[in-house]
Amino acid sequence: MNNNKRELATPDAAAPNSTRRTLIKASFAFGAVGGAMAYFPVKSVFALGEAAPVLSPAAVAFQKLSQFLTSKTVNVVLAQRYYDALKKRSPDLDQSVSALNALVDQKKLAHMDDYLALQEVDKNLDTRAKTIVRAMYLGVVGDDENAELIAYKEAYMYQPTQDVLVVPTYGRGPASWGSKPVEKKV
Repeated sequence: MNNNKRELATPDAAAPNSTRRTLIKASFAFGAVGGAMAYFPVKSVFALGEAAPVLSPAAVAFQKLSQFLTSKTVNVVLAQRYYDALKKRSPDLDQSVSALNALVDQKKLAHMDDYLALQEVDKNLDTRAKTIVRAMYLGVVGDDENAELIAYKEAYMYQPTQDVLVVPTYGRGPASWGSKPVEKKV
């Protein structure tokens, strides 16, 4: 009986046990690191190395106006996409953006509520401002069959509840996308 106890205490017998402990420790460490990484947006980490897109002066003016109208920081990429989509629908967008930015500067408006309180705003400019806000909150430019989806998850309408609700999706998967193709036997 004593010989068995001595055999277990030898270094050769302890090696598998320490290897198992090392494996268990490594598993816990790997799980902890993986769990911690779930809280960091991986896409943003990888995007740090990418060069930021350069906006045209007109798109910069649009981004400035958009930030005023929505009281939110407007992503450079989304600003360019909204600008391009709105410009296709309204060739005079640049003049409207310039006039609205000038109005904001001239009246020293600090917030969209200050803009909404103005009494003597040109109706066309007001419509254009509300079109920009609508597009950025809905993530869509236009109402007709040619409407362009610019952002879905990033649409501002989801931001107030993003900490408690997942952005909804209504598709039930590939089987719900349409009727299955007819199989032809050759």
